[in-house]
Amino acid sequence: MTHASSRSTASRALGAFLALGALVASAVLPAGCASAPRAGEVDAAVLEASPLLGSWTSELDGATLALEPTGLFSIDVPARGTAPARAVVGRWMVSEDGAAGERATATFTNLAGSAACAEIPGSYTFEVVRDTVRFTKVKDDCAAREEHMAWPWKRTKAE
Repeated sequence: MTHASSRSTASRALGAFLALGALVASAVLPAGCASAPRAGEVDAAVLEASPLLGSWTSELDGATLALEPTGLFSIDVPARGTAPARAVVGRWMVSEDGAAGERATATFTNLAGSAACAEIPGSYTFEVVRDTVRFTKVKDDCAAREEHMAWPWKRTKAE
């Protein structure tokens, strides 16, 4: 075999290897890139699993509800009149859908460090329509939380 012939064979093998690598990259990379959210966005697959994830603003008083995938939530209530601003931190979870026709239930439990209703769970069914969520009380003995949850919440836009 001549030197030119072996270079030609090596060149073809390298070309075939690079073409195979490009084919694999074109099949794998778009799928990986398409599923990665940009900063401030919620991944669509995560939203399908729990459409409540993210930040919401109350139509009652502009309070912000942040629901984290870690199972923690916070409500930051702005100052109103003589009432000072306050923050509540707690745990949240969503139950599986029940029998046919039943809605999923979200349960919120304020942590012990929160001034109001520490360790008192409140359960609500919910409905998300476009950028608004509405909660319907199932059971909640915390009047402050119940007042906020009775109003619609709008999804906060990512900046």
